[in-house]
Formats: sequence, C-alpha cells, structure tokens
Amino acid sequence: MILNIRVKSSFDADKLSRQVKNLLDDFKTKTYNTARSLTPVRNGFAKSQWKQKSTSKGFKVTNETPYIPFLDQGSSRQAPKGISKPTVRILTGYVKNKTRRIKR
Repeated sequence: MILNIRVKSSFDADKLSRQVKNLLDDFKTKTYNTARSLTPVRNGFAKSQWKQKSTSKGFKVTNETPYIPFLDQGSSRQAPKGISKPTVRILTGYVKNKTRRIKR
C-alpha cells in the first residue's frame, strides 16, 4: 500500500530567511551608528575607531581605542551614562519594533 500525502502551506522559508538576514544587517548598522553617535568628541579619534564586522555567529561592533573603557564608564561630561548601556537600551526598543513586522 502506498500513501501519498500533500500539504499545502503558505509558509515561505526563503522569505523568512531573507527577513532575518535583513534584520541582522539593519541591527549591525544601527548598533554601529548608535555607538558611534554616543561617543563623546574631544578630537574625534575615539569616534573614528568604531569598526563593524560580520562573523559566523552574527556580527561585532568594536572600538580598540585605549581609553574607550573610561568613556564607556561615563568619564566624559558629554556622555555621563557611557556608550554601551545607552546603545543597548536604544537597540532593544529598535529590535522589538522591527521583529513585530516580520510576518510568520
């Protein structure tokens, strides 16, 4: 006995995959731009050192300026709350808003 079963579905895995990739790309760019915009400026060096890189697990946004940890701890009057905590706060709202738009 042979049993043939067909299932019709409107689920499009490729479309969902593209939406997730686009969301990740947007998130990477938004993270980079937000961290950069929150970096205090005396001579512009720390702000210019932000880098974004795609990795096998997602992405990295880094800054290897020797004094960036002090700026991130709020040592500047221009950014008394630092850089990373405000960036995470901003991006949390951004991701919540964006993920609501992905159709399942």
